[in-house]
Amino acid sequence: MKKRLIVGVCVGLGLVGCEAITDYLPPLPGLNTQITKQRPSVAVQSPSIAAMETAVQQQINKIRTSNNLKPLQSNQKLAQVAREYSRKMARENFFSHTSPQGDTPSQRVRTGGIFYIVVGENLFKSTNAPHPVPLAVEGWMDSPGHRENILRPEYRETGVGVWRSGSTYYITQLFLRSLIPSITPPNNITAISSK
Repeated sequence: MKKRLIVGVCVGLGLVGCEAITDYLPPLPGLNTQITKQRPSVAVQSPSIAAMETAVQQQINKIRTSNNLKPLQSNQKLAQVAREYSRKMARENFFSHTSPQGDTPSQRVRTGGIFYIVVGENLFKSTNAPHPVPLAVEGWMDSPGHRENILRPEYRETGVGVWRSGSTYYITQLFLRSLIPSITPPNNITAISSK
């Protein structure tokens, strides 16, 4: 009975007050746009937390491919924004798409130096759950707004950030379609420069 209660509370916490957020087309940077200093990156807490971040992306991609959608590519800058936000929620003891300071997912992504066409965010929080990743993904798929983010065909990239505080896990998954797609050259191509 106690185990069922814990699982029920975890899924409930992941869904309470957590509507999916989607923003379109931020203002393009203009000539008078201030350049912000790049913030120091937030390291993954541990190898097990890194494995959880990877597991979220893998499970989401499995769901997408089973629904005839392309898998999402990993975006490390986006993962950094997600990880910073999970850490912030843990440190400041809140759970919301809008921080106590008023910043939204789109503002956080822009502050991270990422320009996009569309961005969305799913959040999850669980306490005393030994395996929060399956709970998060199941909870998101059971929630219409979160499910819409996962299955939105416009998204091409994702970043996942997990933060643990005691026995509580905070999971942030950001989805986006970049204004400027990430291009990684194949391993067999060498860049040539001319003088």
